[in-house]
Amino acid sequence: MMQKLIPDDSDSQRKIAEIIENMRKVAEEREATAVYQFPLWHEGKSGSPNSFLRSALVAAIQGKDRVYLEDVTLFSQQGITVKFTGKQLNQEDMTVWLTLVDLARQHPLGTECSFTAYGILKHMGLAIGGDQRKRLLENTKRLAACLIEIKSSNSGSYYGHLIDEFVVDENTKHYKLTLNKKLINLFGEKDWTALNWEQRKQLRSKPLAQKLHEYYSSHERPLPVTIPFLHDITGSNNSQLRDFKRSIKAALEGLVKIGFLANYKVEGDKVTVERKNPRALPQIKAKD
Repeated sequence: MMQKLIPDDSDSQRKIAEIIENMRKVAEEREATAVYQFPLWHEGKSGSPNSFLRSALVAAIQGKDRVYLEDVTLFSQQGITVKFTGKQLNQEDMTVWLTLVDLARQHPLGTECSFTAYGILKHMGLAIGGDQRKRLLENTKRLAACLIEIKSSNSGSYYGHLIDEFVVDENTKHYKLTLNKKLINLFGEKDWTALNWEQRKQLRSKPLAQKLHEYYSSHERPLPVTIPFLHDITGSNNSQLRDFKRSIKAALEGLVKIGFLANYKVEGDKVTVERKNPRALPQIKAKD
């Protein structure tokens, strides 16, 4: 009597494993050779993921008030989750990051970019001096040292540093830095905003106004939000909401003065603003 041949399961499994491994290698090779580049926004603008602008990732605080955070989930608008490890970032750090991204936007992500300290500081509209160079280095170190994890329901996710690596030539003062390719995941078609750079520079040394400028820039027609919501999303360390409310009014006045807002209204704890010449941007309902 003839016996029926039964396929060797181990042989089949080995072939399947080989196919999967080959597919993995092909995917890795494609990823290694893929070219990713930031969107090419207009001159006078600087691009940022909305997940940065709609969360407390970069706080409206003074440098002396920074604290170290370890794997902390920061407050964010609905649909965005941000975890952070490192020395807290403030608006000065954000200005440096926006500058470096703007200068690097014509280079493929993952490649080394080179800039002079003079060029970076000039782009920010700052004086060129020893103190400013020192602060620039400190800001850049903080951006390279922190670790962020971002998940957005509208775009992809990102886990890594804001600057992958950098070195500074002590003689020439040239900065050589590399940005992670996967930052492109946060720059989906409707997931980033081109901030008005000149307006931001007019708000220098006004961190709360800068943060509100960021947040409202990412919305065409901002929905009303509450004072507690703005307190949380700006990362403010002002524990007195009544005092914070006064600061919000002063910051909004500043946004009207520079021509960013047409008007604003604060009724009780509700804040309503109207943007001047808004651009078409996606709307996300805020959590009060």
